[in-house]
Amino acid sequence: MERGPRPDSWLIGVKLVLLLYVAIASYDQSRSAWETIALLLYVCLDLLGYILRVDVWRKAAQALTVLFVAAAAVYIEPVMALLAPIPLFGLAASVLSRPAPIYALAFLPLFALPDNVQLPYGLIAALGLLFHMLHDSHVRKTATAKELVEKLREENNRLAKSLVDSNEYIRQSEYTFKLEERNRLSQDIHDKIGHSMTGALIQMEAAKRLQAADPVRSAELLQNAIAISKDGIENIRQVLRDTKPLAEQLGLNRLRLFIDEFGATRGLRATLTFDGEIGRIEPLHWRIIHQNVTEALTNTAKYAGATSVSVHIEVLNTMVKTRVADNGSGASKVIKGLGIAGMEERAATAGGKVIVDGSDGFSVTTLLPCERP
Repeated sequence: MERGPRPDSWLIGVKLVLLLYVAIASYDQSRSAWETIALLLYVCLDLLGYILRVDVWRKAAQALTVLFVAAAAVYIEPVMALLAPIPLFGLAASVLSRPAPIYALAFLPLFALPDNVQLPYGLIAALGLLFHMLHDSHVRKTATAKELVEKLREENNRLAKSLVDSNEYIRQSEYTFKLEERNRLSQDIHDKIGHSMTGALIQMEAAKRLQAADPVRSAELLQNAIAISKDGIENIRQVLRDTKPLAEQLGLNRLRLFIDEFGATRGLRATLTFDGEIGRIEPLHWRIIHQNVTEALTNTAKYAGATSVSVHIEVLNTMVKTRVADNGSGASKVIKGLGIAGMEERAATAGGKVIVDGSDGFSVTTLLPCERP
């Protein structure tokens, strides 16, 4: 949405003020009807330049206005010459790529005008030249800005289309991965568990048939069925172990995804690093770490004025240390609000504690006890 007056509105306002000045300057008791008609014709010709939509006809109307004003200044009233510079500059700017010569010619009539008109004409010509130079500069900048906006709009549309394509590719990849995983599980169940259960069932059916005729053989078959069933149960457990991700993988990946998304949406450079045996971190500890990191990052985005923030998880001998630090303004005196109090309460449920430091940026450290390796 455009704000403020358009350049054409300013130009019309300048012409209107100039017309009123000419009307007042040429007013006297002996004004002839021709002077009034000349002013009205000037207004009509100037308006014609704004009404016409075809560029050629509009320029022709501007040229006709300049010629009419020159003729009126010679044959009717010299003060009419004051109306010439503004339309002459506009015509030169719209027709010529280098209008400087026309700008210079606009000052030539200064020496042919009466003494009482020379000074106002020179002043109006100088101010008109300055106005048109500013006007042309504004028009060029506006055209450049519109071109840039159009390029940005095209680039935005291209990126939006690329994002849609990428999201579609991700959905297709996820769907394909799920199908492949289901197929793998189905094949594992068929090859390992299905064969075991089928063998155990055959052994039990045979034991049932031989139970009366050959109890010893029946017992052997039943024992084989039990052994096969145990192997089948172990295969089920193995398949489940292979399918279920490790707790540290779930906790670390969830935290990494959250930090990456947080940095992208808040305009911060957010990083995650870790040291030690991450597998020693228990699910309860991961929940506390994730909640405390979320609270600390939210406070960083709201109050720190930082450009980067880091999250470091370190597994020590008997403790898990999680530190969230930013490069913001920090705080000489840390006031514990609801956010910090909530982090301390969560850590206390697992026998841990929270340390807050505002001396160099702002950092929140969560310490949680863990079993010795």
